[in-house]
Amino acid sequence: MRPHRFVTALGLLAALWAAQWATPWATPWAGRAQAADPSPTLAEIERRGVVRCGVSYNPGFAANDGAGRPVGFMVDLCRALAAAVLGKADAVEIRRLSKPQEFAAVAAGEVDVSFAQTSWTLTRDATLPIDFGPPVFHDEQGIAAWRAPDGHSPLDGGPATVCVPAATTSHWALEDLVARGGKPWTLRSFATWPDALQAFIGRECAALSADMALLAAALRTLDAPPDSLILARPPVPSREPIAPLTSNLDRQWLAVVRWTMFALFLADDAGVTGENAGFLRITGNSEVQRLLDGMPEAARRIGLRPDWAYQAIVQVGNYGEIFERNLGARSPFRLERGPNRPWTQGGLLYAPVFQ
Repeated sequence: MRPHRFVTALGLLAALWAAQWATPWATPWAGRAQAADPSPTLAEIERRGVVRCGVSYNPGFAANDGAGRPVGFMVDLCRALAAAVLGKADAVEIRRLSKPQEFAAVAAGEVDVSFAQTSWTLTRDATLPIDFGPPVFHDEQGIAAWRAPDGHSPLDGGPATVCVPAATTSHWALEDLVARGGKPWTLRSFATWPDALQAFIGRECAALSADMALLAAALRTLDAPPDSLILARPPVPSREPIAPLTSNLDRQWLAVVRWTMFALFLADDAGVTGENAGFLRITGNSEVQRLLDGMPEAARRIGLRPDWAYQAIVQVGNYGEIFERNLGARSPFRLERGPNRPWTQGGLLYAPVFQ
């Protein structure tokens, strides 16, 4: 090709590229995005007027208050989702799920989303008809034990019986540890976490293993001297990224769940609270204003209200506010945030860019 023709071709390519990107939404796939079918889950939620959320009843995470109303950390995440989708945080229907029920309930559409404290694993992601949202609580495996009369832990030396909820990552980790000869323990598995907890309370086993935060919250409710219990990490550390679940048949609904959680993360990191969101909607930096404005065009494409993020934050609070009142310093459990802090503070909570 001659030099002047090469330059001309480059000029034409540049002009085409500039025309294609002349507006934020002038992309090759924009037409297909606009023509996509609406989310069947969102359509059903709009029809019935409530978001159905599955939860596991555990202290601090989900329980009934004195008036019989569901409250807790996971319940509030569901309420934030309802505020984003319907504009009403209390437009929720909370369903109590056990671990064996959870995956089937999500796949069958009995709940729109599950916040039942399930860890994201490769096997679950690859083999079940579900999708995981972003981890909303980062935990690790713990093990609680009744202190022996001599003051020592029964886990230090010889054989011990350890209770554990079945089909959980805690169960699998301990099975692997015992199988490799790591500890001379006998495992007793139970269908549900409450069953395992009751067996431990009844001294049917010397120890109980589950997620650390779950154990810490449960032990605070026991009528037992503080020095009679030991709470520690097992010999093999584990990570427990607890994430919401949705059906894998509706990716648009997954996007709604995902970005609502990210909005709570970003608000926490940026200092946007339920109290100051109205002020920062006007005076905040550019990303905060995009967060609180809801980015209406992008929101429309996934079926969200124009003020979706603002409503979630104003009505329920940012992630930190939700954590502190249910699990942290403003709750009876006083759990440390640990990895459940924004990434800018050394934690693991990280929101993609609101752009």
